[in-house]
Order: sequence, then structure tokens, then C-alpha cells
Amino acid sequence: MIVAALLVLVLGLATGVVARRSASARPLRAAHFPGQPSHLADRPPLRFRVWASVAALLTVVVVIDVMFQPGTALVIAVVGGVGLAAIAGTMHRYARECDEARRAVEAYAPTIAIPYAGKVGVHIGMWSPWVERTGVLWCIVARTPALFGQLAEMYPDVPIVQGRIPASVRGALYPHGAAANADFIAGSSATHVFLGHGDSDKPLSASERVLQYDLVTVAGQAAIERFEAAGLSIPADRVRIIGRPQTEGIEPAHGPVPKPATVLYAPTWRHADDTLNVSSLAVADQVVQALLDRGCTVVFRRHFAGQNHAGAEAMIVRVNQLLEADAAATGRPHRGGPFAMEEPLIDAFNSVDAMVSDVSGIVVDFMASGKPLVMYAAQYADPEAFRAAHPSAAAAYVIDRDLVRLDDALDAALGNDPLAGARGERADHYLGGPNRTDPARRFMDLVRELSSS
Repeated sequence: MIVAALLVLVLGLATGVVARRSASARPLRAAHFPGQPSHLADRPPLRFRVWASVAALLTVVVVIDVMFQPGTALVIAVVGGVGLAAIAGTMHRYARECDEARRAVEAYAPTIAIPYAGKVGVHIGMWSPWVERTGVLWCIVARTPALFGQLAEMYPDVPIVQGRIPASVRGALYPHGAAANADFIAGSSATHVFLGHGDSDKPLSASERVLQYDLVTVAGQAAIERFEAAGLSIPADRVRIIGRPQTEGIEPAHGPVPKPATVLYAPTWRHADDTLNVSSLAVADQVVQALLDRGCTVVFRRHFAGQNHAGAEAMIVRVNQLLEADAAATGRPHRGGPFAMEEPLIDAFNSVDAMVSDVSGIVVDFMASGKPLVMYAAQYADPEAFRAAHPSAAAAYVIDRDLVRLDDALDAALGNDPLAGARGERADHYLGGPNRTDPARRFMDLVRELSSS
């Protein structure tokens, strides 16, 4: 009995080899890869200290009991040994699943990645449809565990990992200029390509952060000139004009603006520091009321960012209330609130006759329509000074900071439209030239090129 009890104890303790080897297993946070375990937990179900504590207690009890009650010691050794084996087996299964998850990512071997260290995640969707259409294998790489969970839910059909860019990736595409992108760049030998999430005359569109990327893509010549004006020296072989795939499906204007017109009002987010603000939200109710006074049907589309500015949020509520009241009184089918946000932007562009905005990427994309554009100059009393500082406004009707020219700008845009002839040249300058029948081609060619490099 004594020998049997001690032998069973030794066999139980031998499971410690498996437990120790499995103790270091940590999951690769991954989702939506073919063949990966679907139930892998973020943390191991049992730690090695659980096995060690049970083993120590079992050893003490068996060694003491074997001297006085060998039979009892044998039973305890058998039960304890089974328990140790169960703990070690649980740890081993988890380690095996961690390995399976890692092998699933390696077997998928994505060649393109979209690393992301932003906050809201929508920037990925601004480019992913065209990446998907190339047919290359690609994935999202989230910087943090919290962001991984958010993006896995937002993009349920796209493989996603957290942490480092997979070794198989040859091209990494960055739709957001977060400072933390430097961590991705430092940890991967892939070609790192800055995409951004829109082309505009905002100061951040010419940030020196772009210098860390191997390749900087731009929509058109205007962006290159913006870099030069900001003193950023980027070698020509590190800049690629790719147009704006996001303008795909925009229908050009057909004839003059009808009366009454349908107008898209799409302000950018309001900066917390008014001295840096470029948004028209501070005067949004006056702008919208001026449109309503002209009999316009208004589509009000707020920016998805900047929701922590109390004054801006209150103004957005005010504008939606104005539209609801006018719709009730006149029957005009205004669109605002969540409905306007959920409507695809291209559909919104195609459903209107003109747009009012400010300094925002939406302005450049709208140029593809050839329709009248009105821009608000938040920091300028002189429209010409605003145009000089913001070339995207060269063919736009400008509303000055104090709204002195509000009526003149709206009347010109919705009336005889004297800037109609200038808009084509501006669109070519900002959107990559006159040949824009296939606006996604150059970007998709770049993705394929990176994938096969």
C-alpha cells in the first residue's frame, strides 16, 4: 500500500511537466481567421500556481497519511493525482488552442494589413471595400485589446489581430495618422503606406508625421502642393497620386440648379479651441434658416467626430428641430438626425443640387459632382483671404465668419452660379487629374503591387 500510494503520488506530480510547459501559453488575439478556435478565452482558465498549490497539499497529505493509514493515503493519492492530471490537461488544451490560433493566422498569411490606432474605427471602412475587391488576403491590426474588441464587432467578416503586424504582410495601409502608428512601423519590415481618411486644407493634412512612412498617397496635385507649402520635403518617389476611390458612384451635375433646390449641409466637427476651429456649427442654425427661407429642402449630415463639444451638440439638436418644424409646416422632405448619418454619403451627394460645408474632406469629394459648393470661413472676415489660405475654396462661394456675405453666397450658388466654369479645374487638381472614370483603379493597383512585392 505504501509503495502504491507513493507511486501514484509520483505519477500525479509528473503531470507538472505538462502544466509547466503549458503555463506560458498566451493567446494571440485574433478573430475571423479561417480555422482558428472560436471559443479561445483571453486568459488561461487555470494558472500554474493552481497546479502547484494542489500538488504541494497532496504531497503533504499523502506523505503524512502513508505512515499511519496507507489505504487512505492511496485513495487520496489516486484522487489527487486525477485532479492534477485534470488541471494539467486543462492547461494543455488551452495552450494547444493558443497554438492553433497562431497557426491559423500564419496559414492565412495576409499580405496586406490595415493597422489601426485611432478611436472610432470608421476610417478603415473608408478604404476596405476596394482592398477587398482586389482579392488579396488582408487583415486589420488593432493596437490595443480594447480596440481589437471594438473593431472585431465593427468588421465581423474581416480577419483581425491585435498587436504586431503579421510577418507575412508586405504592405501596411494607414487610414489614420495616429502617433502610435510609429509602434507598428518599428515592428514590421512591410512597406508602410499613409492613406489618411480624406483630403482637405485642414492643418493636419500636412502634418510632419507623414515623413515616417515609406510611401505617402495623395488624391491629387493639390495635396503635394500643400506639403510643399508646409515645408515638408518628401522625395517624389515616396509620393503616389491615387485619386479618391471614395468618389466612385458620384453622378455629375445635370444642368443648372433647380428651384427650389435640395441642399446638403455637412459641417465638420467643432474644435474645443475656437481659435483653431474651422467648423460652421457655431452658426449652423442661421445657415440652415437662410436655406429654409429660400425654399430649399435640406439634408443635414453632421460629422461623426467631436461629440464631446456641448455647444456643438446643442446646435445639432437645434438644427434638427428647425428642420422638423419646417417639414411639419411646409411638407418639405428634409433629412437629418440618425437617418441622414446612416445614408451612404454617395447617395446624399447624388440626391442634392448643392452643398454647404466648411474646411473638410467632404468638400474635396463633393468636387467630383461638379455641383455648386458653399464654404464657411470660420476664422476669416475676408473671403479672398480665406481662398488664399484654403485653395479648395477657389471655386466655392464663401460665407465669411460674421455671415455678412451669407445671403450673397447662397444667392450666387443657387442662382446664376458664376463659378460653374472653374469647378472642373479644381476637381482635376484635387482628385488626381481629368481621367476619373474609374476613381478606384490607381488605389487598387497599388494594393496589388504591394501584395506581390
